[in-house]
Amino acid sequence: MNATVLGKDATQVLLVEDDAVQITLIETLLLGNRRDRFAVETANLLSVAQKRLETGGIDVILLDLGLPDSQGIQTVRKLHECAHSVPIIVLTGSDDEDMALEALKNGAQDYLVKNAVDGPSLTRSIRYAIQRRRNDQVINEQGRRLQLLMESIPDLRIYFKDQAGCFIDVNPALARNYGFNSPQKLIGKTDFDLFSSEHAEAAREDEQTIIRTGQTIAGKVEKETIPDGTTRWALTTKIPLRGEDGKIIGTCGMSRDITGLKQAEQQLVETNARLTKAFGDLLKLHEELKETQLQLIQAEKLQSLGQMAAGVAHEIKNPIANLHMGIEYLGDYLLDRDEQIHGLITDLKDAVHRAETIIRDMLDYSAAKDLTLEHVGLDSLISQTLRFVRYELAEARVSVVTRFAEGLPAIPLDAPKIQQVLVNVFMNACHAMPDGGTLTITTGQTVLDAEEPEDEGSSVRVVAFHKGEALAAIEICDTGPGIPADKLLHIFDPFFTTKARGTGTGLGLSVVKKIIELHAGRITIANAPEGGARVTILLRCAP
Repeated sequence: MNATVLGKDATQVLLVEDDAVQITLIETLLLGNRRDRFAVETANLLSVAQKRLETGGIDVILLDLGLPDSQGIQTVRKLHECAHSVPIIVLTGSDDEDMALEALKNGAQDYLVKNAVDGPSLTRSIRYAIQRRRNDQVINEQGRRLQLLMESIPDLRIYFKDQAGCFIDVNPALARNYGFNSPQKLIGKTDFDLFSSEHAEAAREDEQTIIRTGQTIAGKVEKETIPDGTTRWALTTKIPLRGEDGKIIGTCGMSRDITGLKQAEQQLVETNARLTKAFGDLLKLHEELKETQLQLIQAEKLQSLGQMAAGVAHEIKNPIANLHMGIEYLGDYLLDRDEQIHGLITDLKDAVHRAETIIRDMLDYSAAKDLTLEHVGLDSLISQTLRFVRYELAEARVSVVTRFAEGLPAIPLDAPKIQQVLVNVFMNACHAMPDGGTLTITTGQTVLDAEEPEDEGSSVRVVAFHKGEALAAIEICDTGPGIPADKLLHIFDPFFTTKARGTGTGLGLSVVKKIIELHAGRITIANAPEGGARVTILLRCAP
């Protein structure tokens, strides 16, 4: 093993040659070059060269194919296996074109004939060989990294397609994603072999747009549907694939499955919807609880008011009776003496009569909750009650129309109390039609097809009706002006009245509502669409 240094920081050359004359000649050619500097080491055997290469530091190998321990192309192959990163220049005496091609196929960078080589051609070949090897190393490293990217990332699907949309290369992750155990099995296939025609057509349009415009499609969320109907989602980027001349020859794509993310997103949307609904329900429940609390407070107030009313009525009942008797006495004694006194006596009688009416209504309002129930036919009860008010109806010029349902069964109720309800409603209707009108009374039976009927107007829910429950209905309509909307909400409040001052106590409908509630029924008052007021009473039929 010999070494000749022909310059500092020189290119390190290993000359594998057993002919001393050729060694001297080559060294002379290298020495005579003024552009480059070389450090030459020699080895006369392949084995010596292999051992030297193990220590590294060699930039280029000049190789003779006729060594004592190795001959021909096999020598190139062995040295390339020993140091594949070091460029090899075959320097031989045989001008054999076939051998030159074989040498290049087995790792040589150049093939020179000794008798035809000179200093410039030799040094130029060395420079080019080293540069090509460096370029090859860069390309190989890029290829290695690309191969690592293609094969090692488990969730990134990479593919290359030609202009017709056929796969020309895919990575294992993409093959596995579509059920293939080898990427090679996808080569030549298209999206129409993997997806539904709708998705495949959309993908082809994207790729043709890229090929036509050269524009990239980045971060596109795609819904992938395979032929069996299964749906998946992918985040995809597609770019043009260019050849060595820069022309577009196809497309390249990278995608990642985001089905789990989309499902989580959908679950989040559904969860938000459920939370929003739950929050709305909670707000509604809160409002209902507030309303219930207010109703309980109002009920307590009304109970106290009822007790007070009963006490007041009893306390003033006897004084009112005494006043009534005194006025009757004075009327008999002073009747013919003075016209003015006669008018005064009449006014006093009216005042006492109104006081007695108020006391009676207060007693009715505070009456005990005991009911005497018996099975009564609604039609006959209504007809009898109409006879009680026939004079008032006639005086007000109100005609009555009855529409009684056939076969309506008797229902359990306290007849006198229900008659009190009907009288009150009929009289209110008369007062609402001072210039005459029509009072229409309709009866019927209904079976609830929902858990609760819709509340109307001023109805207050105190009992719950249930789906499938049989109810008897009484509907009473007048042709009056109706009830102002702002007064409907208070129509059942004690001492609230729509009548002129001095003509009503405001307790009539409160008593009516209380009686209906005692029967576990419901009463609603509303304005009818065709005009006038409409009163609806629902009572449970006999079980």
